[in-house]
Amino acid sequence: MNMKKLLLCLAAFATAPVFAGALDCTPKRVGPVSYYGALHTSGNKIIGAKNNQQAMLRGMSLFWSDGTGQPYYNKNVVAWAADNLKIDVIRFALGIQYYDSDGGTTNALATESSYKGSPDSYLSLIDNMVAAAIESDIYIIIDWHSHRAHMETSLAKTFFETVSQKYKDVPNVIYEIFNEPVDGNGGNWSAVKSYANTICPAIRNNTQNLIIVGTPTWSQNPQQGARDPVNSTNIAYVLHFYAATHSKGSYGGRITEALSAGYPVFVSEWGTTGASGDGSPNSSATNEWTSFMDQNQIPNCNWSLRQQTSAIDKKSEQSAMFEGNEVLNNFNALSGAKYTTSGNIVKEYLTKNGRNWADSLVKGKNTGSCAFKSVSVKQTEKQITDALKSGCTYTSSNEAVVSVSGSTLDVHDYGFAILTGNDGSESVVSVTQVAGQSIPGFSDASCDYSSNCKNSRGSSQALDYDEDGKKEYLLTVDNTTIEGSKFTLKSLNPEIVDVKNATCKIASCSGTMYNNKVWMFQLNSFGEAKIVATAEAVAGYRAMQDTITFKYTKGRNRYLSNKFKDMTLALGATAEGVVPDTSLVGAKITYTFDGEPTSPYISKVGSNLVAGSQNAVVTVTLSAEETDNYMPLEAKATITIGDAAAAVNLAEHQAYLLKDVPPEEDAIRPVRVAVDGLRAQVNGSTLSFSVDKAGPVKLEVYDAIGNRVMSQSSRYTAGDHAISLKSLSSGSYIATVRQGSRTARLRWNQQ
Repeated sequence: MNMKKLLLCLAAFATAPVFAGALDCTPKRVGPVSYYGALHTSGNKIIGAKNNQQAMLRGMSLFWSDGTGQPYYNKNVVAWAADNLKIDVIRFALGIQYYDSDGGTTNALATESSYKGSPDSYLSLIDNMVAAAIESDIYIIIDWHSHRAHMETSLAKTFFETVSQKYKDVPNVIYEIFNEPVDGNGGNWSAVKSYANTICPAIRNNTQNLIIVGTPTWSQNPQQGARDPVNSTNIAYVLHFYAATHSKGSYGGRITEALSAGYPVFVSEWGTTGASGDGSPNSSATNEWTSFMDQNQIPNCNWSLRQQTSAIDKKSEQSAMFEGNEVLNNFNALSGAKYTTSGNIVKEYLTKNGRNWADSLVKGKNTGSCAFKSVSVKQTEKQITDALKSGCTYTSSNEAVVSVSGSTLDVHDYGFAILTGNDGSESVVSVTQVAGQSIPGFSDASCDYSSNCKNSRGSSQALDYDEDGKKEYLLTVDNTTIEGSKFTLKSLNPEIVDVKNATCKIASCSGTMYNNKVWMFQLNSFGEAKIVATAEAVAGYRAMQDTITFKYTKGRNRYLSNKFKDMTLALGATAEGVVPDTSLVGAKITYTFDGEPTSPYISKVGSNLVAGSQNAVVTVTLSAEETDNYMPLEAKATITIGDAAAAVNLAEHQAYLLKDVPPEEDAIRPVRVAVDGLRAQVNGSTLSFSVDKAGPVKLEVYDAIGNRVMSQSSRYTAGDHAISLKSLSSGSYIATVRQGSRTARLRWNQQ
C-alpha cells in the first residue's frame, strides 16, 4: 500500500452518499501492516513480505457476529482498541448459520445475524471492518466461524472467492477458513484437509495473503496439519486454548511438534477461563501460555471484545473484556469502561507488549542532524512547535494531516505523516483521533410493516406517534449529543425513511417524550435508507459525522400456528378455528388437501376442520399470496383421522408425498434428485441440497405412514447446504425440499 497516497475515508463523508469502502481507505496511524506488509510463511515462521522479518502479532477476537457481538463491529471499536489496547490484529468471527459447538443444527443464528441468511449485509459489514483495519493499520482475520465448514464447502468457496478477489491487494487481510472442526461431526483431519484443498485454491487464484486452517477437536491439533499438510502455500495451522481447561503442559507440545515439522501455528482464539467462556479466569495458567507464545513468536487473539452480559444471549461471559451489561462501542463508552478479571489480565498482556511502530517504520532512516523522535499529538491540537530541528527544512508526506509552516507544524486532521529533512532523514508525526460523539439510540435499525422494530438495544415499535397518518420510529427527545453538541440529522433516502422533529402525542410516547418534540424517522416506503448525523466539535470530542442504515421491510404474514399444526382427530370430530379464511393481517388464505382443493376424508366447514368417518392421513397446505404490505405465507399440517396404520387412503396419500420421488429400487443411500436447478441428496445421516438462487427453502420429512416428523424453513443463499438427519430413527422416509414452485422429493431408508 502506498503510504503517501492521499485518500480520505470517513473524512470525505460529507460529500459521499455512503460509507467509503475499504479499497478507498489509507492508514490513519502507523501500525504493524506498514512495517511488515502482507503476511506469508517461511518454514515455521510467519513473516512480513516487506522485510522478511518474523511477525509477532497480539490482538483480540470479536464475539460471534450476532446480536450480542455485532455492535462492536465498527470503526470506533477498532480504532480505540488499536490505540488503547495496542492490538496488532482483530478477528471478525463471521457467524454462518449455527452456534452448535458439536457441529449440529439445533441452535441456529437469527437470519439477520447469519452470513447464510444475510450475505449481502455481511459483505458490506466486512468491507466496513476491513476499512477500519486499514485506517488503524492492523491486520484483520476474516474467520469462517463455523464448527461444520466441511459441510458448507460450496457456500464457503463462493464467499472466499468473493472476498479474496476484492481484497487481493490489501495486505491487512488474513483468511481463517475453518474456525473449529469437530471430530464427532465428521470434522476429522481428512475432512478438514479435503475442505481446505478446495477453499485454498479459490483464495490463491487471487492472493498469496496468509491462510490459517482450523484443526480437529475444536482446533486443538495443529500437529495433524503438520503431519499431513494442506496442498497450498503460505498456510499456518490453528490451535485454540482456554487456560482454565487446556494447560500449556498438555497442549503446548502440539504447537512444538508442528513448529519442529516446519509449519507455523497461529492461536486465533484463546481465553483465560474454561472452554465454555465462563468460570473464573486462571491467571497462572494464562501466564504460562502467554510466555510460551511470546517465546515461540506465536501470533494470537484473545476471546473476546464484548461486555460481560447481554440482553441478547442472556448469559454471563467471564471471558469478556468488559464488565457490565451495556454495549460499549464508542470512544466515550470505551474510555470509561471497567474491565473484568479476564479483561485486566488481557489488557496488561497486550499493552505491555505494545510497540512503537512509528519508529520502526523509519528505522535506519531516522539518523542525521534533522531527525527527531516520533511525535504523537491529539487531533484537536492546532500546532506542534518543539519538534523540528533548527536550521533544517522539511517536507510532509501527507499535508492533509500535518503541514510545515516555518519552524512549526500545523495539525489539520488525524493520521500520520513522514517528515523528510533536507539531510534525507525521516521522522514520523502521528495525530491521534479524538473521541467521537454519540446520539442516544442512533444505531443501525430495522422495522417491518407490522410495526416490529429492532436495533442494537433490543426491540421497539413503529407507531403513528405524531398522529399524521404515517408510522414513525422514535429516536430521542434530546437536541444535543451525549457530549453536549447540537446535532443535525439528514436522510439520504427520504422517499424510504425521512427524518423529522415532531410532537409525540399518543399514550405510547414514553415519559419525557410525551407532548414534547422528538426526533423520529418517518417510514414512507420499503427499502434501505442511510441517515447521517453531524455535530460540531466540543471540548474533548471531535466533530461528529456518522451514518446508520435503516431498513423498512414488508410485514410477516401470520396465522394461528398454535391451532394449525399436526394433529390427530377422532372419526367425525371437529377441530375448531383451525382453518380461517384470512390470516391475522387479513390476507386471503387458501387450503389444499394432499394437493387437491377438497378431500373425501376431511372437510373445511367455515374455519373448522371436520373429520370424516374413515381412518385417513391428509396433508393440509395453507397458502397466502404476497401482498403490497406483507410477505407470502405457507404452512403444512399432517392431520391423522382415527388410526393412521389403518388409513384407507394410505396409498394415495403416499402417492402425493412421493410425487417426483425416485422409484422404490432407488430408495437406498445415496439418493439424489434434481428439478430445474434445485438438487437434493440423502447420504448417510445428512440431507444436502443445492439451489441456483437465493430464497426461502422449506424441508419436510414424513415417515412411512405419512406422519410428518421434521419440518424447518429458512432463507438460503445460492449454492450447497446440508441438514442433519441424525434425530431420525431407523426406517423408511420421504422428504420434500421446496423453493418457490420447485419441489424435490426423495425416498430413502434410514439405517
